[in-house]
Amino acid sequence: MSFDFNKYTKNNDRSVIIINEPKDDFSVMNDKKKKELLLTLAKKVKELRTNKGLTQEEAFNDTGVHFGRIEQGQRDISFTTLYKICNYFDLSMSEFLSKDFKK
Repeated sequence: MSFDFNKYTKNNDRSVIIINEPKDDFSVMNDKKKKELLLTLAKKVKELRTNKGLTQEEAFNDTGVHFGRIEQGQRDISFTTLYKICNYFDLSMSEFLSKDFKK
């Protein structure tokens, strides 16, 4: 990943370096790619839950995580939510992300 550096000077003559974000940053991800990622996440979480024979309600009661919203592919979860899900299903985060989320 490379960065594009630009140098600007402020009024007080102090040099300021501005780092332009790399072009593959998630902040510039198009809506289609974001939706694909959320649907992959949804499928993975639902698969983990159903393989354990759990309902969404049971999983929610155990974790406080609203599985229904995630499994619909409409919720972009936080790092801590992902951590809770991985712990709940006895997976490391790298195991969770290794198969279905490769670039």
